[in-house]
Order: sequence, then C-alpha cells, then structure tokens
Amino acid sequence: MSDTTIAVSPDVRRTISDKYRPVYADDLPTLEKTLRGSISGTSDVVTAYERSLAEWFDAKEAVAVSSGGAALNVALYAVGIEAGNDVLLTPSCPLCTIYPIIAAGANPIFVDTRTHGFGADPESVKRALTPRTKAIIDIPMWGYPTEVDELYALTQSLGIKLILDLAHSHGTTLHGRPLSHFGDISCFSTHERKPLATGEGGFILTGDAALAQRSRDYSRFGNLNGKDFGLNYKLAALPAAIGHSRLASLSEQIAKRRENARYLLSKLDSAKVREKRIIDGGEPNYYFLNLELEFADNRAFIDYLDEAGIPSDIKRYGCKALYEFPVLAKYRRACPNAENLLASMTTIPVHPDITAAELDYMAAHINAYRGV
Repeated sequence: MSDTTIAVSPDVRRTISDKYRPVYADDLPTLEKTLRGSISGTSDVVTAYERSLAEWFDAKEAVAVSSGGAALNVALYAVGIEAGNDVLLTPSCPLCTIYPIIAAGANPIFVDTRTHGFGADPESVKRALTPRTKAIIDIPMWGYPTEVDELYALTQSLGIKLILDLAHSHGTTLHGRPLSHFGDISCFSTHERKPLATGEGGFILTGDAALAQRSRDYSRFGNLNGKDFGLNYKLAALPAAIGHSRLASLSEQIAKRRENARYLLSKLDSAKVREKRIIDGGEPNYYFLNLELEFADNRAFIDYLDEAGIPSDIKRYGCKALYEFPVLAKYRRACPNAENLLASMTTIPVHPDITAAELDYMAAHINAYRGV
C-alpha cells in the first residue's frame, strides 16, 4: 500500500462493501476437472482437500464438513457431549455457536469474557463449573486471537475439553502458531464471507487421532455399519475442490488484509478511536479490523459511519450478549465484560478488494466525527 494520501471529501458519499467474493483464475478449470469424477463427500477430492488443510494449518488431522455449524455439531459429538451436559461459552459470539449446543440437548452456560477481549475469563469459567461441565467453546471474534494457550492449560487441569470456534480466524496466530494448536478440537467455516471461501462448508482440525476418527465416522452416518450412530455432514467434492485450489492464495490474502489494516490505522487521528488490543504474541488475520470506541454514544458513531456507507458487523447483526435475544433469554447469566466489549467497538472491512481510496475515505470519516 502506498503511503501517498488520497484527497478525500467526507461530503462525497461512497458505499464500502464488507463482502469479499473473489473469483480466482483456477475456479472454473478446477470445477470442470472435478466434474469428470465422483462429486460425493467420499470422493478422493475431499481426501486431498483434507490433507492440504492439515498441511496449511500444521495440524495432524483434518475433517471436511458441510458448514461451520456442522463442524460444531460434529465436534460436540466427538468430545462426548450428551444430553444434560453443560457446555460453557461466552455470550459475545454469534448465534451460530450456541445453537449446536442446544441441538445436542446440552445446557449452554455463559461465562464472561476478559475485560480487554473476547476470550473466556478463567475466573468466570471456574465459577460456572458443575459436575455436568464437559467442555468449553472459546470464540476469537473477527480474527483477533484470544488467550487460548492459558485456557487450554486450565481446561487440561479441570479435565474438560476445549473446543475452538475459529470460524473467523483462518490464519490468526498466537506465539507464531495457528490458534488450532491450542485446542482439543477446532472448528472452521468456509462460508462465502470467510477468508477461505467455498460458498458453504467447514472443517475440523485436531491433533487427536481418536477425535478425528469420531468426527469422520459421525459425519458419515456412522459409516452405515449399523453399530455406530451418525448423521450426514459430509462436504461434497465440488466445494472441496474449490477450497483446495483457493488454499494456495490464503496466505497472500491474509497478508493483504494486514497491510490494509495497518494503512487505515496509520491515517487515524481521533482520540476516541483506536484498534482493539492485540494480546502479547498474537497476530490477527484481520477478517475485520476491530476499533475500540470511547464516545458517550458509540452507537451514534456506528450509525454515522453507516450513513456514510461504511458498514459494521455490530449493526448488521445487532450484536449484543446472546442472552439478550428472546430465543436465548432463559439462559441469561450476566456477563458485564462481554456486554461492555460489544457496546464499545465497531468493525471495519479491510479485505483485499478495498482500495486505497476507500481506506482513505473511511479514515477521513472516522477523523471527521464530532460526536462526544
């Protein structure tokens, strides 16, 4: 990104897209080649994709599945979650994370985040433990790393499993290692908005061969052997082929996201807007840039940006503590840190299709805001 500042008038409205939908040169040839063979979820194409995922993320085992939600469903089964078990999670995550817990017949138990970020607070985890607690799901939001190393050490001492929902965190690292290195089992989404996009899809990573086998068996109808239970969560060959092909461009894409984030941050001079804290040893993938806000009315600032054509996931999804949604009200367990985090931030798109002019436009509007 050039350091040259592009003249921007806040009065000339743009519409910034938060959707990154690239079409790669190899997409059509890859699909055409794949269509010549088996396109089921047991195709060799899927196996090859899983091998490449394991290699890219430096994981021992990878299992491709039909969505990020499917990955969570499968992971819960793989670690032994049954009806009546308690599964801990923070309420600052998407609805997508909690629904599989409920579908498994387990009890979602909210624990608070840390004050500075979306990782589960260890003391809140300890207070929420019961004899029924079998696992915790940690959810690094928008690609910002959480203290998964500390959380993994805690879960090991407590004898419960750590599931990582890394739907936003392709390429996010902690101490130079992918976040998936720090969980018993990790779940990813490859929905079209994600850095690695296959339209719909997901995958599981683990270093535990037994968990990988349970995941693979369960996602394939228990291999139809009449002894083991399972459902169909397989990923078909066509999206697997696209994922395999696009994986080669993922590192370059993440590097561009980081470059765009650095550029935009270098243009900000507002005393009330700064990047959300990055924990020591962490490196975000900048799925979205997270900005911490210190206005008297942060929502008014988000609305101001929205009116200028600058989108926010906070507004798009009505982000709030999950127990504030009617469907989850009965699970309420006050988590003030999580509430404060969501009320004091916004997201900014920095994907590779964002131009320098658009980055300057967003920075100019942020700097021009005169709200208190």
